[in-house]
Amino acid sequence: MRFTILIIPIIYLWFGLLPLYFTNAADYISHQVPLLTAYFLLMLWITPTRYLPVVSSAVGAFSTFRMLPTVISSVVRPFGKPFRVTPKGSGNEAIGFDGYSLAWIAALIVATAIGLVINIVPETSHIEAQFSPIAVCWSGINILVLAIASLICFEKPRRLFDAFKLDEAVHVDGVSGRIVSLALDKAVVAVPPETRFASADVTLSLEGFSPFKTELRTVTQRRRSLARLGDKEAFYLHLFFDLSGSLRDKMIVKLYTGRYSQDVRDIDKVAVSINLLLRTFGRTRTL
Repeated sequence: MRFTILIIPIIYLWFGLLPLYFTNAADYISHQVPLLTAYFLLMLWITPTRYLPVVSSAVGAFSTFRMLPTVISSVVRPFGKPFRVTPKGSGNEAIGFDGYSLAWIAALIVATAIGLVINIVPETSHIEAQFSPIAVCWSGINILVLAIASLICFEKPRRLFDAFKLDEAVHVDGVSGRIVSLALDKAVVAVPPETRFASADVTLSLEGFSPFKTELRTVTQRRRSLARLGDKEAFYLHLFFDLSGSLRDKMIVKLYTGRYSQDVRDIDKVAVSINLLLRTFGRTRTL
């Protein structure tokens, strides 16, 4: 279905073949606008912080180019090569580039743009149906969706371990702070702006754990988060460590049996939507 949505305007603009007959522009609008509005409202109600109409469509378009060949081969040979999904957790630390999908996306963008140019010029235009204004809008939306999908082809490295949101008191080399994010290999601690350390090797004191050594690799500053409007100015210490033995086992128990969340607690739909959109373009960082 997603692939069909992408190629219908191209076929119409290049060959003048109408996708629907015995209809006019008013019929298209009166039937499709209420349907799409109801669908978008339903998705926003079910997943208020995980669905954006254009961005979610771009994610679906991106996966189309990988899934479509597998689906077709499964229809031809149902018991042939087994279906394989993207392996999660493998190669997360390497920068990924999907040249195959990017080539498909670029080809469809070029084909759609050329089709629009051909029919904008009166001497080369060969479409006269009432579907033309809708096809132009459809093509513009497809180009926007494909442009966003092309950004997904460039994947940034990810850590192998999940990070959980916390709000607990800790000490870093005797300095009081609050830990806001914790994983098996990293902790993010908020400390006052005037905090200074003698070296990058610091000791983290966490409740229920013996103090252990960490490496301070990055310090970030944030005045206020979109998702947490009560945040004040603070420095965030990105501490990395390598636990082993019983200490690692104890950390696993703390993270995966505690009441910690990986989602935003106080949902602000507008703020979270903006955050998700910026993250799609690689402009935000996850603690």
